Amino acid sequence: AAGSLGFRNVHYKPAAAVKAGSTATVGYEYDGKTYAGVWKHTGGTSCTGCHDPVKTDHSFSVEETFTATCGSTCHAAASDVAKIRMSHMGDYDGDGDSKEDLADEIAGLGAALLSQLQTAAGAAAICYDAHAYPYFFKDTNGNGVCDDASEANYGNSYKDWTAAMMKGAHNYQISQKDPGAWAHNFDYMAQLLIDSIEDLGGTVTSYTRP
Repeated sequence: AAGSLGFRNVHYKPAAAVKAGSTATVGYEYDGKTYAGVWKHTGGTSCTGCHDPVKTDHSFSVEETFTATCGSTCHAAASDVAKIRMSHMGDYDGDGDSKEDLADEIAGLGAALLSQLQTAAGAAAICYDAHAYPYFFKDTNGNGVCDDASEANYGNSYKDWTAAMMKGAHNYQISQKDPGAWAHNFDYMAQLLIDSIEDLGGTVTSYTRP
């Protein structure tokens, strides 16, 4: 496949597959590594346990479910759903803060992976735009971001993929397309991101792999 690799997007909001972890294998799982399976939740394992259609009048808003139920029972110590951090107490992204929201832990690992992808790209600079297909573009001015439509357009798609970059980009995209990955299956998402960084030659000693 050398010279013919092209980025393919994971299906939008792959929440159910992320929740299923290694059972669904939506992420690229590296040889020799173990990955979290289906996420288990003491309060129930169905999606509607947190996205309750009745208590939210069919908005499926997890914030409304939290207010109606979770915040007055098991998660009373959390001021809102984003503050839930009961069983994950480590500093996973190595920024020295083990009190930040779990979404920020995932965001920190994601930012580190994107940086590692840019290092791997070298002179063939790459940038990312979550709102423009196919998401990865040539960074023509080398500033690390897709500045505007002059860079984030299909004609400027990034094409100099290596197999390692493709694997890492796939896992990075999952972290961007499932913004609730921190809750749906934190362990699985963190494992994918850390392993991708390592596979691309990055140092992962400061991270805590679940």
